[in-house]
Amino acid sequence: MVTHTDEKNVMLINILKEAISIEIYGREYYLRFSDLIEDENARSIFRGLSRDEEEHLMLLENEYNKIAVMPFDARDDDATNKEKANSIFPESHKSLNVKETVDVLKLGIRTEERSIELYSNAAKKTDVGSSKDLFMKLAQIERKHKEMLEDSMYYFDQGGSWYGYSPPSLEG
Repeated sequence: MVTHTDEKNVMLINILKEAISIEIYGREYYLRFSDLIEDENARSIFRGLSRDEEEHLMLLENEYNKIAVMPFDARDDDATNKEKANSIFPESHKSLNVKETVDVLKLGIRTEERSIELYSNAAKKTDVGSSKDLFMKLAQIERKHKEMLEDSMYYFDQGGSWYGYSPPSLEG
């Protein structure tokens, strides 16, 4: 367990909790979106994003558990964020129309922007090396996600086609 002043420890734990919540939301959001679009390339894009967010979630939970006295229990956040993500989409399993798809992409971009801001600011605030490194790496990956979503929206706006996707790696 990392030892710090209580104030710094509490700040870092709160940042990690917020980050975990965002990643749970992102995982559910992208997974639900992938179920509602017809294009297989687009499905692949959003399933990949959902897997990425799941990986980020595990890394953040591991970091939290290194710092906090009690392990993180994501069950409440998991249920709340599933509900939030599902509330955005239509009740039926029908495909989304063009406007709905663009709205979903825009919300995804805003969510990635929020993640970038959170991770960038968190890296500046902490002096815990493993947390700082993790936040900087996640900010970089979320920037790539945002660019991919912006490219996808551009190509989709050009006639409903989808931009290809190659998931970024935490390796290296």
